[in-house]
Amino acid sequence: MRNYLLSLLCIAFVLTSCEIDESLNTDQKNPSQVPASGLFTNALKNMGNQMNSCSVNENVFRLYAQYWAQTTYPDESQYNQITRNIGGNMWSTMYRDVLQDLKGAKELITAEGGNQAQLGIIKFMEVYAYSVLVDTFGNVPFTEALNPENPSPKYDDAAGIYTALATQLDEAIGDLNNGTGFSESQDIAYAGNITQWRQAAISLKLRMAMRLADSNPSISRTMAESAFMAGPIVANADNFGINYLSSAPNTNPLWVSLVQSGRKDFVAANTLVDAMNPNNDPRLSSFFQMYEGAYVGGTYGNANGASSNSDLSELIKTPDFKGDLITAAEVHFLLAEAAARGYSVGGSVEAYYNSAIEVSMEEWGISLTDTATYIELPEVAYATANGDWMQKIGSQKWVAMYNNGYEGWTTWRLFDLGLNGPVVDGVTLDIPTRFLYPVSEATLNGSQYDTAAAAIGGDFKTTKLFWDVE
Repeated sequence: MRNYLLSLLCIAFVLTSCEIDESLNTDQKNPSQVPASGLFTNALKNMGNQMNSCSVNENVFRLYAQYWAQTTYPDESQYNQITRNIGGNMWSTMYRDVLQDLKGAKELITAEGGNQAQLGIIKFMEVYAYSVLVDTFGNVPFTEALNPENPSPKYDDAAGIYTALATQLDEAIGDLNNGTGFSESQDIAYAGNITQWRQAAISLKLRMAMRLADSNPSISRTMAESAFMAGPIVANADNFGINYLSSAPNTNPLWVSLVQSGRKDFVAANTLVDAMNPNNDPRLSSFFQMYEGAYVGGTYGNANGASSNSDLSELIKTPDFKGDLITAAEVHFLLAEAAARGYSVGGSVEAYYNSAIEVSMEEWGISLTDTATYIELPEVAYATANGDWMQKIGSQKWVAMYNNGYEGWTTWRLFDLGLNGPVVDGVTLDIPTRFLYPVSEATLNGSQYDTAAAAIGGDFKTTKLFWDVE
């Protein structure tokens, strides 16, 4: 009986005195809600990593621009986009890892009262991401994208997306006139400097304007002149890119693929080296290492010997090498093109051509003396270089975009430079003008995929985008 009474007392004590500690059900290491600043930083890093990577699973633009040649496996230099699902990886990164995070950050900031400067940064990044998607694939999901309740979003017309993006970019530029951005630790591009973010947004507007130069000249001129007046990036100190760190996991993805992996998958491409060697381009030593006292490029599109061609420079292999996305050199070349087309951008085509080369040289640590010597070469000087303005500007811009393979490839698409695809089994391959849509879209969003493919003229690597009309 005594034991029975003790048991009842214990049960009563438990029922009346025990309280459940709800904190035990909370995951202390994984927050249920990520702050807006964290989503912003993650989106910015993912966007930068995608555009700076040289992994053949994610980014093959240094190969498409013919800056690098491959060693053991030349599939990507022969434009195989299917085996590694390259387009699919880029698609998912931009939609899932960049735009979705930006959407979440925007919703949180808006709910908290709306920091206009932070919203302006996010709008700019959204425009950047969507412009890359359009410039890579053509028509893509836009108005119905990022809606979890709609697994089959329609593909919007690429030109129409550009129009909407231009409006959003103007809003972003307005939002960035003043205010406080993200903190220095969260902002891995500009450490909270709103003025520099605004310059980057204006520079993107200029880039998009010149994309439209052949397909919509009047809109192109209006956008370009407006961007010039607003003040784009003109100095390397304001370049837009990711400031990587010397230790993992925040290193430049180039270091991950070129050093940490222990692999030797890339060498200099003969296409670029053969273009730079005749003029003793002083940037060669920043781009590549010498092989037996000379800069030697492997045959583009072939499997080349890693030990018998010029390796990539030690500079770009450093873990904290900055990953620039928009540079002063690009902006000066854009202004040179605008001047050549008769736009009112405050300078002559020759002046902008020269300043573009100068800031590119400065970006790579070249002395003023060597820069001046290079520009004065008859083969380089604007007055005497071969070709029309497109050939002169395009060929120099292509070299200057070495650290931005995407813009290098796009420079070829816009200026129709004399690059040829590799010869495989006696056939010269066509350089792609776009990426194929991901296989997942054909299987999971079939009807919308079919409509989009038909609208752009077929889901082919050689289908030209709406702005590629020349």
